[in-house]
Amino acid sequence: MESPVLTDLEGSLVEELLNKVDAPLILLSPSGDVLRFNKSCETLSGFAGHEVAGRKFWELFAPSEDAEHVKTAIFDAQQADALFEFSGYWTVKDNGRVLIEWSLRPIIHEANSISYIVASGKDLTHRRSREAALQESQAFLRSIIDASPVAVITINEKGRILTFSRQAELTFGYREVDVLGKNIKMLMPEPDRSRHDQYISHYAETGERRIIGKARLIKALRQNGEVFPAILHVSEFHNDNDIYVGFVEDVTERIDTERRLNETQEQLHHAGRLGAMGEIATSIAHELNQPLTAAASLTGAVSLTLKKDNEERFLNTTEMLDDAIGEIKRASEIISNMRDFVRKRKTARSIHDVNKVVEDASKIALIGADADGIRVETNFDKRAGEMMLDRVQIQQVVTNLIRNAIDAMRAAPERRLSISTKRTDKCIEVSVEDTGVGLADEIKDQLFQPFVSNKVDGTGIGLSISKAIIDAHQGEICAHNKVSGGCTFVFRLPIIS
Repeated sequence: MESPVLTDLEGSLVEELLNKVDAPLILLSPSGDVLRFNKSCETLSGFAGHEVAGRKFWELFAPSEDAEHVKTAIFDAQQADALFEFSGYWTVKDNGRVLIEWSLRPIIHEANSISYIVASGKDLTHRRSREAALQESQAFLRSIIDASPVAVITINEKGRILTFSRQAELTFGYREVDVLGKNIKMLMPEPDRSRHDQYISHYAETGERRIIGKARLIKALRQNGEVFPAILHVSEFHNDNDIYVGFVEDVTERIDTERRLNETQEQLHHAGRLGAMGEIATSIAHELNQPLTAAASLTGAVSLTLKKDNEERFLNTTEMLDDAIGEIKRASEIISNMRDFVRKRKTARSIHDVNKVVEDASKIALIGADADGIRVETNFDKRAGEMMLDRVQIQQVVTNLIRNAIDAMRAAPERRLSISTKRTDKCIEVSVEDTGVGLADEIKDQLFQPFVSNKVDGTGIGLSISKAIIDAHQGEICAHNKVSGGCTFVFRLPIIS
């Protein structure tokens, strides 16, 4: 049986077929008039079929600026041998707009002329909205990545770079456009560069995690060939393919700071040992000088007595006694010279930023202070500026005062340490204030003398050395108890213009 020819546009079968299509479907005349308008069109546009029948398609639905383009498309479709497609906005009721992708196909009459044009549409509005939302989401995510203070790099399962954050550009010296699609190993020095592909292959084959999820110290390579230390943390996620995200933090400055602080700490320890030896030597010299002087006097008296007897048998004895007196005096002079040398030791002065000197010393002295529950407050006067001083010696003083303050607060209910600098017209002040037990009355006047200590297990050398250092800088150091509890140590260094 042959299929029937559907020529009656008023027939219920054609109407039913049009409305069964779950997409916008319009039947146009060759001149562009709307002949049929299915329910999907009515739902999408808000117009009923009878409202649009007989009206020009481009006048009714195309925005004014696109009307001529749509009109041309309809007439071009009649010249095409195949399906003709174009996209454009469709004006709907209440001045809304939807984006439609149209497919136009002419229906040829038996006389080889075009009877109708079938226009089927696909609503792209939601798709474009989703695409716009996706683009917005991606832009938002990218802005977050670019705001990261560490370099963020993503690679695929073959090690090819997919994204390269702004901080990554600053850290490595490459532009993102120059590294996209290239192997991540270009950012590695040897031997990691040669081994990296093997690392990825090993993980793909075994699933054994050697670096994923673990922070580790690595060496990385800048564009200029500089190798630098960095902390690398790698994460993994799946999005059709395996994606790896690397967070790279350049720790060059941190390691340099740690190295500098370690060197400073070693210098402080060395200076402290020398200072302690000097103070001990000074005290010993003081104590030895008195008995040596007495021994010389007594020996001289014996020699003088024997000489008065004028006996020949004592001649050798008096000569030996005189030699002994000479040796005792020479020993006394050596000890006196040693004491004077220690007391008048020179300082290796140069220009230094006072706040930086105090800050570096504080970092060393405060190691472990967190564990003791000590809250630290700093107030560095920006006007403190630079001055001539012996950096190591002044840091030795600051370190000693801070550690004394920490020891004084071990049993205190409130443990607050304040470190500050202040510039006046004549000097720069450095203060260390604690909330500890304060100074005992019996040692206040002897606080800076050798072997006098406010601590049970103290040696009494630290403050004596500190005073000697400040004296050598023509400064002064003092301490006083606070009314609220605790103690404040202050030393002042004169500003020499």
